[in-house]
Amino acid sequence: MTGILKSVMKAIYNLSDEDNYNLYDAEDISEYLGLKLEVVENILEVLMDAGCLSECMNLHDDGIQTYCLTDKAIDMVEVG
Repeated sequence: MTGILKSVMKAIYNLSDEDNYNLYDAEDISEYLGLKLEVVENILEVLMDAGCLSECMNLHDDGIQTYCLTDKAIDMVEVG
């Protein structure tokens, strides 16, 4: 589980631009990593609960749900 958490965080980090803006949703992340969508959605929920994610775009306002890493999560990804 820890490896998948790190992989999803790294994917969001890699897919985000230099301003930490992310246009990719759970489906895009699952395709990027080769994981089942349900697995990625569960991991996103865990990361959100842990304070590692915040909403970038939301389904209600933007028509797509994307997330960006919090500063805490960025530090974890950059440290390795």
